[in-house]
Amino acid sequence: MLKKEKKLIITFYTSDMAFATEKACMKENIDGELISAPRKLSADCGISYTTHVDNKDRIKAMLEKYDIEYDKIVELE
Repeated sequence: MLKKEKKLIITFYTSDMAFATEKACMKENIDGELISAPRKLSADCGISYTTHVDNKDRIKAMLEKYDIEYDKIVELE
């Protein structure tokens, strides 16, 4: 059986902000990827960004640095 790991999910109001996050993460060498937003978290733009929970502080700082608006940051298994 596969071990479930916690992931960090960032949801957005617009797809532009999701794509901006992906681009900024590439610049800042933060691993992750765009995924379909889990319906239980958001019905807004439908796209979210996921990364390892250890990146939480880096992601928050990066979102502020690049002035990226997001809906919420959630840890999920």
